[in-house]
Parts: sequence; C-alpha cells; structure tokens
Amino acid sequence: MKGLFSYQNLIHQQDYLSVWPNWLWAPSVIFIKAIPSHSARRSLFEHYVKTRAEEERKEKRAAQKAAIEGFKQLLDEASEDIDHDTNYQTFKRKWGSDPRFEALDRKDRELLLNERVLLLKRAAEEKARAIRAAAASSFKSMLKEKGDINVNSRWSRVKDSLRDDPRYKCVKHEDREVLFNEYISELKAIEEKAERKDKVKKEEEEKLKERERELRKRKEREEQEMERVRLKVRRKEAVASFQALLVETIKDPQASWTESKPKLEKDPQGRAANPDLDSSDMEKLFREHIKMLFERCVNDFRALLAEVITQDAAAQETEGGKTALNSWSTAKRLLKPDPRYNKMPRKEREALWRRYAEDMLRKQKSALDQEEETHTDVKGRSSGGDFGRYSSGTRRTHERR
Repeated sequence: MKGLFSYQNLIHQQDYLSVWPNWLWAPSVIFIKAIPSHSARRSLFEHYVKTRAEEERKEKRAAQKAAIEGFKQLLDEASEDIDHDTNYQTFKRKWGSDPRFEALDRKDRELLLNERVLLLKRAAEEKARAIRAAAASSFKSMLKEKGDINVNSRWSRVKDSLRDDPRYKCVKHEDREVLFNEYISELKAIEEKAERKDKVKKEEEEKLKERERELRKRKEREEQEMERVRLKVRRKEAVASFQALLVETIKDPQASWTESKPKLEKDPQGRAANPDLDSSDMEKLFREHIKMLFERCVNDFRALLAEVITQDAAAQETEGGKTALNSWSTAKRLLKPDPRYNKMPRKEREALWRRYAEDMLRKQKSALDQEEETHTDVKGRSSGGDFGRYSSGTRRTHERR
C-alpha cells in the first residue's frame, strides 16, 4: 500500500498528462520498485489521469460559477450606473478595475450585462407604453368631454378648440390626429354596433309580430271554421225541423206559400221562426215539399189508372160506344171512388189519364198489327205449298207423255 501511495505521488509531481510511453521512461519512474508490473503501472496511471482531469473540470466549473456570481453582484452594486442605454464600454470605464469584472471572460461579461440592460429596456419601453396609453386615454376622454364631436367631425376644424387643455399637450404632435381618427373610428364602431343591435332588435320584434299575426290569423281561421261547422250543423237541424213541420202541416200539393206561411208560423215549437233559416230558404223548402207531394200524387194516380183501366175495363163500351180509353167521363166514373183520385189536383187528372190512354191504345194497336202480320205470314206459306204441289204433278204427267 505504501508503494502505491509513493507511485501516485510521483505521478502527481510529474507531468501526468504526458503520453504514457514518453512518461514511462522518465528517470524518477524507472526506480519505482513498489509496482513492479508494467501493466499495473499503466492502469494506475490512466486511472489517475482520468480522475485528475475530472477534478480539474469541476474546479474550473466552480471557478466559472463563482466568477459569474461575483459579476452579477457587481451588476447589482452598479445598478445606479446601469440604465436601458448603458453599453459595455461605458460600464467597463467605470467598473473595469474591479476584480469581479476581470475574473470573467469578456464574452460572458457582455452577455450578462446585455441581459440586465435588456430587462431595463423592456421595463422602460413598457413604462413608455403605459405613459402613452394613459396620455392617449386622457386625450380621448378630452374628445369625449367636448360633446360636439361626432363621426362627421374633422381634425382640422376641432384641434384649435383643444389647444389649451393640458391633455392635448401631453400627446405628441404627430400622434394627436392619429388618436383623433381612432376616436372617430371608435364612435363609428359604437354607432354601427348600436345600429346592428337596433336592427336585430327590430327584426326580432318584427318576427315576433309576424308570429303573433300568424297565430291570430290561424286562430281566426280556426274560429271561423268552427263557426262555419256550427252554422252548418244548426242550419242542418233547422232544415230538418222545418221539413218535419212541412210534413206535419202541409198535405195538399196545391197549397201556396202565401197561404201556408201564416199557418206554419203558428207552430208552437217555433220551427218556422228559426234564425238559421231566412224566408227564402223556407220558401224553397216549402216548394220542394210541394213538388214531392205532387210527384207522390202523380205516382199514386198513375198506379190507380193501371189498376182500374185494364184491358178488360177498356174493352167495355157504353150504349154510346164510349170506353174508358176514349171518354174521360167514362174513365172518371171508374176512378172516382178511390181516394187517390181526389188527392190528385183536378186540372192534372185528365191530362194524366189522356197520356195513359194514348199509351194503352198505342200498345193495343202495336199488338194488333203484330197479330195481323203473323196471320198474313201463315196464310202466305199455306198458298205457296199448294202451288208447289200442282207444278210438280204437271211436270210428272208431261214426262210420262
């Protein structure tokens, strides 16, 4: 172990960073007997060199760090002499003789000084911006307080009235018109925003009104439709009630509206005084009822004619040669006992009988004509057969001859 320490001290005393082959033959090394092995000596040498180099690097870093900290302390102490316009040469003239200045390389000194000056420059610029912003704000407040400045105002006409205000003088000459124009732009923006807001509000109000109008219209349409349905139902009921009254009251197909109206108005149920039917409606329904009664009487009378004036009845003649088909008086005597005869209006009876009689006579004639035609055809076929037989016999006699 003692030999190892001696060898390490020897390396430390010599130029240990020399190349191993050159260093190996140094006189002081040759006589070291404690480490007889050549490879062991070389290994120890290389380990020591590596370790020592790392220690020196740490020492240099520590020295550099100490120099930087010392220079920063110097900058702190010299803060009164440093502002945003300070440069390296100015600082060096004042503090260049300080050991903390000389302990650091120029490159690092300039870098740290410039960092400190840059911070001061930024602070100065921020302060200047704040001052300008405050001055600009005060200037715009002055314009606002003026009261008569609007979006149509011009700087050339306004500036003379502002010259005596301290806030006017706080702004640089070249910035005043710029700020004025900015203020006018802000006024325009405010007006445009207000106009847009008013426009949106009006549009919303108009949409709301339109929706309300549509709702009212729809409600009115629905109410009108409901009222129309109600009126239709009431009218239908009124028509049905009045028709029932007509059936109950008016039996004569020859009744007139003028004569029947007072009778209908006496109805205790008031069916002839319904507000859902006007006079023209009731008259129309009355006439339809009369028409129905008349058509019923006509149908009944025609049925009566068919039942009474049959072929057999029509064939019977009176002493004067009259029948139910050629004499209305004769037919009338046959029809009169039936109630359907009296129900038929007098002036229509004979006309209906006459049409019935004509139709019946036409049918009789048609049947007679058809019968005669059939008889003629049968007679013709019989005569034709005899002539054929005669001709055939004659031919046979001639042939025998």
